[in-house]
Amino acid sequence: MSLIASRSAEQQAMLLDIAYEGAYWRPMCASCGVKMVVREGKDSRAMFWGCVNYGKLRCTSRIQLRSAEK
Repeated sequence: MSLIASRSAEQQAMLLDIAYEGAYWRPMCASCGVKMVVREGKDSRAMFWGCVNYGKLRCTSRIQLRSAEK
């Protein structure tokens, strides 16, 4: 943080643009490094993050809803 604070306002804005580039809020698969997508379970109908390579790798992550969304 101190390195970022030592930069000029223009440089800080550029770094912020890079940090928010793309779907930064979407988790990445720990196994293959691609962005995960929201999937729905067949039996429980529970939503979860699934890798686009889910059929091959079975990479998943639970979706945690914020209190306002529950």
